[in-house]
Amino acid sequence: QAPQQQQQQAPQQQQQQAPQQQQYQAQAAQQQAQQAQAAQQPQAAGADEGVGAERQIAVSGCNHATVGGIVRGSFTLSTENHGKPAYKKDTQVNGLDVMLYFWDERDGPNFCGWWFGPKIGGDQVWAYHPSRTAKTAPTTGWKVPYDGPVDASFVISKASPPQQAQPAQQQAAAQQQAAQQGYGSLQLNNYARQQQGGQQPPQPPQQQQQPPQQQQHQQQQQH
Repeated sequence: QAPQQQQQQAPQQQQQQAPQQQQYQAQAAQQQAQQAQAAQQPQAAGADEGVGAERQIAVSGCNHATVGGIVRGSFTLSTENHGKPAYKKDTQVNGLDVMLYFWDERDGPNFCGWWFGPKIGGDQVWAYHPSRTAKTAPTTGWKVPYDGPVDASFVISKASPPQQAQPAQQQAAAQQQAAQQGYGSLQLNNYARQQQGGQQPPQPPQQQQQPPQQQQHQQQQQH
């Protein structure tokens, strides 16, 4: 009877295990599907997170005391690197260019992504974004420094020339007015100095000429 019971129990265990395995397989399939969706979502987000094919962009935020002062400002499209646009800051910092560029996986996956540095592909870097799918510079999600945490305040946005042009024009007009006023005051000062200089030099000769005239009058009176 014992062997028969074992034989009977074995099919029962197999029957019990079969649904459990199916459940596990179903759960594993669901997990894989969820992981695949999760993997696709960042890629989709990465494709959409770029600032866009803009000629001029602006970097704002960045709480890092040193890096913030380096990366903040206006950038202009400079070239293309590894198939994606690269930007150069409009002003240098401590004599160094500030470049924003993409680097592919040719040096390994850890080097793939978007970088801020003084030179494209250089050893020195200030900030990093791991996105491989963004076609243009990612707007958020930057790590500062490159191996540090994500700085949520670090934002790349489209530059708005019309809004920036008005203050720039006003500043330029104010500078021109100030320059004209300054130039005018210099002209007046120079003119005044010339006038004073023109009046003062003749005075000494007149004073010098007076004594001889007085001497001549005195001589005539004596004669």
